[in-house]
Amino acid sequence: MSRSLDAPLSPNEEVTLRRVALGISPLKDLAPRDLMRLTSLSLVEIDAGVPRLTEFGRQRYRALPRAADVKDLTLEGMLAAVGDRLRKTTD
Repeated sequence: MSRSLDAPLSPNEEVTLRRVALGISPLKDLAPRDLMRLTSLSLVEIDAGVPRLTEFGRQRYRALPRAADVKDLTLEGMLAAVGDRLRKTTD
């Protein structure tokens, strides 16, 4: 399945992959065309109406620039990251 890991993604498909990885968008808010392509590449699967990354999808997500480590995402961690980013923009 190296095609899953090597196939070029459009900027919109990359955003959709990130949204699925982070679980920040419900299925109805994700672009159907992007989901269809990501599913055909075996990067995403829909399970009981919930989009999830496959193992290939997790590998592809981790290879993206500035990909957050999904297992480290907690509310406190996200708030700290946003706070750090805001402090950097006001300095």
